[in-house]
Amino acid sequence: MVSFYSSDILILGTGGAGLRAAAEAQENGANLLVVSKAPAGYNNCTIVAGSGYLAAVGGMSIDEHRERTLSTGKGMNDPNLVDVLVKEGGKRVLELEKYGLIVNVRRGGIHVGGRDTKLGEGITLPMVEYLKKRKVDFVENTIITKLLKKEDRIVGAVGYDSIRKEPAIFQCKAIILATGGAGGLYKRTDCPLKTTGDGYALAYHVGAKLRDMEFVQFFPLALAEPGLPNLLVDGPVVEEGKIMNVLGEDIPKKHQVTERPFIAKSRDLLSRAMMKEIIRGDGVDDAVLIDAQDVIKRSAPGTSFGMGSYEFFVETLNADERPFRVAPICHHTMGGVITNTECETDIPGLYAAGEVVGGVHGANRHGGNALTDVTVFGARAGERASEYVKNLSYEPVEDLAQSELEKYDKLRERETGYTPETIMNLLRENMWENAGIIRDSFMLVDAYERIQEIRTTTRKMLAYPGRQMLFALEVFMALDASEMIVRAAMARSESRGAHFRTDHPEEDPKWIKTLIISKDENAMKIGTAPIGEAFN
Repeated sequence: MVSFYSSDILILGTGGAGLRAAAEAQENGANLLVVSKAPAGYNNCTIVAGSGYLAAVGGMSIDEHRERTLSTGKGMNDPNLVDVLVKEGGKRVLELEKYGLIVNVRRGGIHVGGRDTKLGEGITLPMVEYLKKRKVDFVENTIITKLLKKEDRIVGAVGYDSIRKEPAIFQCKAIILATGGAGGLYKRTDCPLKTTGDGYALAYHVGAKLRDMEFVQFFPLALAEPGLPNLLVDGPVVEEGKIMNVLGEDIPKKHQVTERPFIAKSRDLLSRAMMKEIIRGDGVDDAVLIDAQDVIKRSAPGTSFGMGSYEFFVETLNADERPFRVAPICHHTMGGVITNTECETDIPGLYAAGEVVGGVHGANRHGGNALTDVTVFGARAGERASEYVKNLSYEPVEDLAQSELEKYDKLRERETGYTPETIMNLLRENMWENAGIIRDSFMLVDAYERIQEIRTTTRKMLAYPGRQMLFALEVFMALDASEMIVRAAMARSESRGAHFRTDHPEEDPKWIKTLIISKDENAMKIGTAPIGEAFN
C-alpha cells in the first residue's frame, strides 16, 4: 500500500520555523499539510531550546541587534538576511502571544513560558494546539526522502510512514523546508538525535545550493559528569566562577577569550580553548573544570545556572563543595540552504526557513538568535509560499515517485546485516573525532574516507518495516550532510568562527567569501561567492 496526500503547500518539520510557517500560511488561506519525523512539535531543536529570543525589544535597538549579530558572525553573515532578522525580529517575537505562547519581555528580547515550563515545550506545543484547532492537518512519524520536480519546479515529495509501515506520496505546489540542522551527526550533542541534516540532503539532490557548511557551532559548557545529563551551564557559575584545566590554569585568560558573556558571544573561541586543553592532556576525562563553589554559596534557592537549578547544583552535583566537569557539545549548524530574503531557493516552489538555511548567523551564532531566526523567516516562508501557489495547478507525481518507491522495496529485502543505529553511531564518532571543534587536513581526509567506507556499509544495512526503515532512510541523508560539512571544511584553509584548523590557525582576509556546495551531475561541487551574493 502507498498513502497519497495532496495539498497546496507541504511543510517539512514541526519545530519553530515549520509551525510559524504553517500559522502564516493558514492565515493566508492556503491548503497545507505539515509532515514530521516525530509526533508534531516533538524531537526538534526548538523544543529543547532555552526559550530565549534576541530581538530589538525592551530597550535594545535594531542597530545594536545588528552589530551583535554581525560581530559574532565574524564577517560571514549575509547582510541582507541579517537586515530582515533585526528589523522584523521585535514585531515577530511579540506577536507569538496570539498563538498561545506566554511571552515575557526583557531588555534585548523575550523569554517564552511560565515558571514550570520545560525548555521549549512552551513554544512548539501551544503552536501545534493552535494549528490543530484551525484544522491544519499533520502527518506524523513520517520521513521525507525525495523532493519531486517537473520542468524545474517543485510538484511533490516521497516519504515513508513508520507507523503505517508504508510509503507515502505527496502532491503539492510548493514545499517549505523547515527540517532543522545537523547537530545529531555528532557523538556529543544537545540536539535531538533526529536532527541529521535531512533538509540539506533533500535540497542538494533536487538541485538547490547550500552554503557555509563548514561552520558547526559547539556550546562550550555542557555538564560532563558521569551518569548525569548533558545540561547546558550558564549564568553566574560561568561568568564569576573559574573555568580551568587540571593544573588550575584559567582557560579563558590563558587563551585570551575576552568577549563576555561567554555563552552569547564567545562560544567558538571558548570551545576551541577548552578542546585544546583536553587534547593536550590537561583535562579530566575529556572535560575541563568549573570551580564555582563561592558563587553557589552566595546564591539563593530558586536560582538557575543555565538548565540546572540551584538545588541540582547543590544536592546532585555538590558544586558548592568541589569543581565540576564540563565539555563542549554540538549545538547548532550555521550553514545550510541558500535563500533570498523571501525564503526562496533557486528551485521554483522550494522555500526554506530556520536552521536548515545558511547565511543568517555567519561563522558563529549569537545566543538567542536561533529562535528569532525561525520565527522571522518561518513567517516569511509561509507568506511567500501562500502567494506563490495561488495561480498554479497540480501535476501528476506518481510516475516521478517510482524510483524512490523501488529504493524502499530493495531496502526491505535484506534479512541480515548491520542495524541503522550501528552505522549512525560510527558516523557520529567519525564526525566528532575528525570534523569537530579541532580540525586539520589529515583529520578531514580521514573523515571523508571514513564517510565513504560507511556508505559501503549501508549495502548491508537492515531496514525492517516500521521504525527501523525510518532510521535506515535517515542514514543515507546523514551521510550526505556529513560529506558536505567535511568537504567545506577541507576547502576553507583558514580558521574563522566555529571553524578551526590547526594547520591554518589564523583568519585570512582572502577567505571573506561564501563557500557554496552544489550538485554537478553525481558529484559534489565546491564554489565561492562574495559575501551577500550567494543567491543569484
